[in-house]
Amino acid sequence: MKTEKPLTYVVLLCFSVVGFMYLANIDEQDDIHIFMKSWEEKSSSNGNFRFSSSHEPVSDFKEKCSPISNIMYVKTHKTGSTTIQSILYRYGFSRNLSFVFRRQNKKNGHIRYTAVTKDSPRKMFLPVLGNGNCSFAGYNISAVHVVHNRPVMETFMNPGAKYITIIRNPASQLISAFLFFHLYRGIKGNSTEEKLFKFMNGTKWRRGHYGRNSQLVDLGLSKSNFDNDTKIKERIQQLSEQMDLVLISDYFEESLVLLKQELCWSFEDLAFTVQNNRSRQKPPISPSLLEKMRKFNKADFLLYEHFNRTLWDKIAKQGHAFWEDLRKFKQVQEEVRLRCPNSTSVQKLKHANESSTFCDQYAGGLTLFKTLFKRQIRKC
Repeated sequence: MKTEKPLTYVVLLCFSVVGFMYLANIDEQDDIHIFMKSWEEKSSSNGNFRFSSSHEPVSDFKEKCSPISNIMYVKTHKTGSTTIQSILYRYGFSRNLSFVFRRQNKKNGHIRYTAVTKDSPRKMFLPVLGNGNCSFAGYNISAVHVVHNRPVMETFMNPGAKYITIIRNPASQLISAFLFFHLYRGIKGNSTEEKLFKFMNGTKWRRGHYGRNSQLVDLGLSKSNFDNDTKIKERIQQLSEQMDLVLISDYFEESLVLLKQELCWSFEDLAFTVQNNRSRQKPPISPSLLEKMRKFNKADFLLYEHFNRTLWDKIAKQGHAFWEDLRKFKQVQEEVRLRCPNSTSVQKLKHANESSTFCDQYAGGLTLFKTLFKRQIRKC
C-alpha cells in the first residue's frame, strides 16, 4: 500500500483533536473556501513534525490489499463511538469522500431512531459529492447515529462497503448513559446506585431509547423483544453475518489494530485522541448492582459476550504478529500524545509541551463536521 507523507497525517490528526472539542459555528460559505485553501497550503508546506519511523506492521496483510474507502459505521450510544467517528471524518475529508448526513440536522447530521427506508436518502440525506445531477446513492461513509438495517443500507452505500460498529461493557455503558442523558431526573435517592436501582425497577426506561439494551436497539433489536431470548439470539447471529468487524471499546487499541487490517489503513490513519469523554467520575459497581444490570440489560450482555469472544478469537489466530502491530501502534499514539494538543475532557483543551506548529495552527476550533456538511450541500 502506498504510504502517505507523515506531514499530511499529522495535520489531519491535529485538526481532529481540536476540531471536535469546540463546535464552532461556520456561518458563511467563504469560511469553507478559506479553510480548504489554508489546509492545502499547510499540508504541502515543510514543517517540523515527523513520525520517528514508518511504523510498518509485522503482519503481511498490507501487501495483499488496498485501502478501503467505503465504510458503513453504525454509531452506538455511550460506547466511545465518537472517537471512531472523528477518525472516519478525518480520513474522508482528506480524500474528498461523500458522507451520509441528515440534511435537516445541521448540528451533527444524525438520523438516530427515524426508520431508514429505501426512500430515505432522497427525503433526508444530503446528496453525494459530484458535479452532475444530484445523486442519493453511492455514499462512501456513514458515521452518524442510525439504527442498523443492512438490506436498506446497501441500497445507498457504495457496493462493497465494510460494515462495522462498536460496543462496550453493558454495565459501564448503562451508567454512562444514565448520567449523560439525565435518566435520574425525578428519581429520589441518596446515591447514583440507589437511583439506578429505582430506574431499573420502574417503567421510566420505556419512554426512551437509552435506558435498556440500548446497544442492541441501535443494532436493530425491537424493544418488544427485550425478554424474548430467541429473538435476541437471532439478532446477534444476524449481526455476526452482517458485520465485518465489531470493535470493543474496553479494548480500544486492540480493536483499532484489527480495524487497520480490515480496512488496510496505516497506523497514522487510525491514531486518535479520546473524543466526547466526560470527566465526571463514575460510581463503583457493587455485586448486587451488577446482578441487577445483567437481568435488566440481558440482551446487551449477550451481545457483548458474543463479540468480545470473537474479538479475542481473531487476535489469537494472529499470534505474535498482532502484538507487534499493537506495540507499533502504541508508538504512534505516544508521539501524537506528546506532540499534539491532547484532551481527555470535552470541557478542557490541554496543549502538550512539545506541540508542533502544525498541531497548534488549528487551535481556532473549526469544526470538521460542519465543514463536511457544508461541502456536501447542493440544491436538488
